Amino acid sequence: MLKSAWWVALGSVFGSLLRWILTTTNDQNRLGTLIANLLGIALASFFLVFTERHASEAIRHFLLPGFCGGLTTFSAVMAITLHEASGTLSIPAVSGARYLLVTVVLSLCTVAICIPSARRLIPVKK
Repeated sequence: MLKSAWWVALGSVFGSLLRWILTTTNDQNRLGTLIANLLGIALASFFLVFTERHASEAIRHFLLPGFCGGLTTFSAVMAITLHEASGTLSIPAVSGARYLLVTVVLSLCTVAICIPSARRLIPVKK
């Protein structure tokens, strides 16, 4: 259990650093957060299939809850949504709801595309 926690912690360091780079190198923090989340979801889809077929439990812990968990961030999505929705039913509220909707829809589309693609591209372990 402790060994798994170390793998998760190590992976999350790298995922969090990549998320930080993506959000600080974009003029709009919301765009960087969206990119980080979609990239994390795409990678997690491929890593899920890869680790099912080829990797040890330690690698799975490093890649999925570690790296991808550190890269993606639902809390930042909610913070952006709530920040933009600080007005009651004003334009910022619509903007916040639109950002949340775009994030959820694009995330579901990413999974719908990436998992079948990963299953076709990553060979089954023999």
